[in-house]
Amino acid sequence: MDILKIGRFELNVQKQELSYHAPDGASSSRKLSFREASILGMLIEAHGDIVENHILLLEFWDDDNVYNLNSLYVFMSRMKHILSADPSLKIINARGLGYRLIQF
Repeated sequence: MDILKIGRFELNVQKQELSYHAPDGASSSRKLSFREASILGMLIEAHGDIVENHILLLEFWDDDNVYNLNSLYVFMSRMKHILSADPSLKIINARGLGYRLIQF
């Protein structure tokens, strides 16, 4: 997996680094945790399709119990906040199913 691009963001999953390129030409980057980078990578690679909760939970927590589901909610909330810098991107919760990342 090389660099994944969506909107004004570039994600380097291997380095766990997310770069943002502002409309004015300025750039910034931030380190992500392994889970954040990997989950965001899965969402980008799904190209707008739903990534199911149980797949995420089994892949990154090895268990799909309710406590881990709450952790997933926290991760998604954090990712929504980070991606809010680009109004053309949105993480949508498909209630009871999973999440998808869409670009307008």
